[in-house]
Amino acid sequence: MTIRSTYQKTGSATCFAIKCDQMKSLFSLQNTHRVAILGMTIIWLMMTSCSIFETREPEEPGSTTVPVFIQPYRPQDVVQNLINAVRAVNVDNYRRCLSFEEFVYEPTSVAQSGNPDLWQGWGVLEEQTYFSNMSSETEGLGGHDLTFEYENYTPRQTGEEQFEADYLIIINHNRQGLPSEARGRIRLFIDRDEDGQWSIHSWSDASNGNDFSWSDFRVAFF
Repeated sequence: MTIRSTYQKTGSATCFAIKCDQMKSLFSLQNTHRVAILGMTIIWLMMTSCSIFETREPEEPGSTTVPVFIQPYRPQDVVQNLINAVRAVNVDNYRRCLSFEEFVYEPTSVAQSGNPDLWQGWGVLEEQTYFSNMSSETEGLGGHDLTFEYENYTPRQTGEEQFEADYLIIINHNRQGLPSEARGRIRLFIDRDEDGQWSIHSWSDASNGNDFSWSDFRVAFF
């Protein structure tokens, strides 16, 4: 009886020890599996997050998919909005640069003499029409640009400022035989409305010798 009891105790202890070893092995395997999953997750997060810090190439003029419009609380904002609208060939933002109440356009003397009837009563609607037609001719093309040189802002009276500069406008269009660049000198009268926002109420264009002008773009796309 003593021998059998001792055997039973010894057997039970051995069985318990085996079960403990099995449980330890199971826990060890589970922990190893968890560590492996955690490690793979960390590596994946590191790989996917690296793109956040990659250096992006600057966009070319005209490639902006979402055109920028600055709230025009200064005359300089209006000029910048005009640049952005041309580069994106965005009709809505181009229209927003112009005065809703009053707008007058004075073409170059060459354009005036060549199409005197066209310019009679030229206003915001005509501006929107030509720019919209021009925009439709640029589908699938980029690289549009507007730059100014020798810029000069001159306050005239309270709530009015004059802007003058030499301009170069580039519109890459599908119209055969029509230049894609125009040069000249621009003069804008920019007014502030009751809400404190500025817009163009008068626009004058002057040609640069025999160069194709912005007025010529208007004639071609109206």
